[in-house]
Amino acid sequence: MKKLFKFFLIFLGVVVIIILAAIIYINSSFPNIELQKDFKAELTESNIARGDYLVNSVSGCFHCHSTVDFTKFSGKIVEDAKGKGGRLYPEEGGFPGTFYSSNITPHHLKDWTDAEIYRAFTSGVSKDGHALFPLMPYSTYKYLTVEDAKAIIAYLRTINPIEADYPKSEFNFPFSLIMKTIPSNPEPIEKSMLTNKLEYGKYLVNIGACEDCHTQMDGGNKVEGMSFAGGFEIPMETGGACRAANITPDLETGIGSWSKEMFIKRFKFYENNDSLDVKHGEVNSEMPWSIYARMTEEDLGSIYDYLRTVTPVKNKVSHFKP
Repeated sequence: MKKLFKFFLIFLGVVVIIILAAIIYINSSFPNIELQKDFKAELTESNIARGDYLVNSVSGCFHCHSTVDFTKFSGKIVEDAKGKGGRLYPEEGGFPGTFYSSNITPHHLKDWTDAEIYRAFTSGVSKDGHALFPLMPYSTYKYLTVEDAKAIIAYLRTINPIEADYPKSEFNFPFSLIMKTIPSNPEPIEKSMLTNKLEYGKYLVNIGACEDCHTQMDGGNKVEGMSFAGGFEIPMETGGACRAANITPDLETGIGSWSKEMFIKRFKFYENNDSLDVKHGEVNSEMPWSIYARMTEEDLGSIYDYLRTVTPVKNKVSHFKP
């Protein structure tokens, strides 16, 4: 019996040593993403205009990096708070810790190089080398063309600087360790590839992070076979929770019966429409309709065309849970 107990203690000691060694290795070695030191975004008129379009429509950056008033349906960005960050994502909302979105105005980014900003939103590594919380969709922004990435940086250099700082985000173990291993090198799409309409639609879906919200998650991982099938639940500040829609081409539960015109009109309805007031407990949505409504009809049409090619999944979704 004593020999068995001694063997158990030795085994336990070895396991502890292996775990500690793994923790030390990950903490000292990850993330391991090098800076592209020669990366430079030119502040040209065309770059700034393209960046304005991407930030304020397709990629919806300000929806997370601003003060958002959710007493308005789907949230209304407070105009004088664009880019200031500070949106809180608490543990009570299902997150593995407490996370604050960053200030992305020139007040915070003035000391960042273009290469550091590029690494942050395409690889998930901050200026000081720490890993960013993957709610920031760098796993899809990594596919941005170099031209579009430069355009986004150029535009962010021009927005109103807002002095605002927030508490450090804190993450629970073991996720605090796991997230260090998530960042990866950017894989920019070649601009020449986007002349194909379906490829361009896929590109827009990627840099709009559509799959991130429209796919169910389990333990932080996307559920296999449920891509774009909806059901991902997001708690709302006004009470209840919204569930992402099924946007696969399933005829009964998705958008398979929608025409391209219907799809575009669904977005454009919010283009010049003031958000409806929402009282506590009433139906609300995290989907930033008024932001995506700014996309051109051509781009929305390309997204529709691509979504028609994804695997249809039968998954009926109730869009709001009181």
